[in-house]
Amino acid sequence: MTRLFTLILAAVAVSSGAVAVACPICGQPTVTLSERLARSDVALLVEWVSGRMGSEGKAESTTYEIVEIHARGGQKYKKGERLSLEQFHSGKPGNLVLLLGRKTESAAIMWDEEMPLDVSETSFQYIIQAPSPETPTARRLEYFVRFLEYPDVTIANDAFSEFVNASAADIFAVASKLPRAKLKRWLLDQKLPPGRQAGFGLMLGLCGEKDDAQLLEKRILDKSGERRFGIEGLIVGYLLLTGDEGLDLLERTTLRDAQSEPGEVFPVQTALKYLWSYGNGRISNERLKAALRLLLENPQFTENVVKDLGRWKDWSIQPELMKMYGDPKFDDKPIRKSIVKFMIASTKDVPKDAGNDVPPHARQAAEYLDQLRKTDPKFVTETERFFYLE
Repeated sequence: MTRLFTLILAAVAVSSGAVAVACPICGQPTVTLSERLARSDVALLVEWVSGRMGSEGKAESTTYEIVEIHARGGQKYKKGERLSLEQFHSGKPGNLVLLLGRKTESAAIMWDEEMPLDVSETSFQYIIQAPSPETPTARRLEYFVRFLEYPDVTIANDAFSEFVNASAADIFAVASKLPRAKLKRWLLDQKLPPGRQAGFGLMLGLCGEKDDAQLLEKRILDKSGERRFGIEGLIVGYLLLTGDEGLDLLERTTLRDAQSEPGEVFPVQTALKYLWSYGNGRISNERLKAALRLLLENPQFTENVVKDLGRWKDWSIQPELMKMYGDPKFDDKPIRKSIVKFMIASTKDVPKDAGNDVPPHARQAAEYLDQLRKTDPKFVTETERFFYLE
């Protein structure tokens, strides 16, 4: 068992069996400061001296004084030297700023337009001391875990971004290094950003003890507040700590409740998909399938549930889908398309060395497809034609 962290999701669809490049729950991947530094040929810590905004006849510019030189390629610069760039950056005399640049073919320096970055001496040291991107990610995370929720916002944001960018396997690898007591305290903070809530919920599920599930359960079941964004991370952490028992509760309170709003159901779906791909058997695949099937006959969720169960090769629902296809309750084009594609996928799930020994689910799906071609020929033919394009 181990770890949470794409997509809130911005409703992150975690595909079955796929290897995640980044945390599919905590937020969108970003380019971190250590990555920016690694891509640069020159890194200068400078003090802001003066700046001029662009005006008629005058170009904008900012003048800095070099305090420290870091990274290869900075030999042409000297401490105490003044440097003027043709861009305006607001500041006050003495403010510390980080400049990053890359050499062009003419050997001139092209400065990163997303920089300069206002820094403190502490944040500058944090950046230059961070392990390079070439270092194994799990080892890098051991450095960044120390700076989660650091008082310096620049540092805290960047350290969390390193976890957002990390794969599940790498986050699992540092489970023993995660700060359990701090995570519990942070999760109680009403001002905690949604992405952090998702990430920290998952982290607590990786490093916490079973008693910690009570904190997560309380937050999950409290549907009156505004802190619902990022709830999927709390659900993942909760299920990692509680297993089948926790899933029983979510079935009673959400999945079996016909009155549950999509905003309550989708985070549970996301959590189930995360556990399918990364839960290391904390909850069995059969149990996860059974939980997701509870939503099959709710038209609000049918389409996505059929797609997910198809990815999970849950061919047992074929008869149920055939009954739904002709039911006015499910007479919706996306639902019908998902059912046809499910049957097509079923017919193709045949071992390469099967020969004439076609699995029962594939034979049954072929028969069902024949029936659908007779009852809805144009739609089925069109869906088959574009099966691989969607």
